[in-house]
Amino acid sequence: MAEVNSDKSTTIKWTGSAGIESAKKLQKEMLKAFKSFNTIFLDISALEDIDLSGIQIILSSKLEADSQKKNFYITGKIPPAISDFVSSCSISLESLVFTSGSSQGK
Repeated sequence: MAEVNSDKSTTIKWTGSAGIESAKKLQKEMLKAFKSFNTIFLDISALEDIDLSGIQIILSSKLEADSQKKNFYITGKIPPAISDFVSSCSISLESLVFTSGSSQGK
């Protein structure tokens, strides 16, 4: 569910599973956020499971942000099981993780 912030940013929190069963819903939620906000934060700290569909949505969200000259970050702690799975796919999400030194409001 998206939480609206006053600086044209939003945080979307994924919980449970981000897999093929929920991919269409998750993708629609991300695209809707890009229509209304300049900065989108994706909190996956409560995610229990992810498959390649979920990873594709994350990576395509970054591409969408870049094409629209908007900001996209992962926020919160990435659960170890999710991090391990993503790493086993030879993918890194580290460049998307928000840190206090990340620039906002581009």
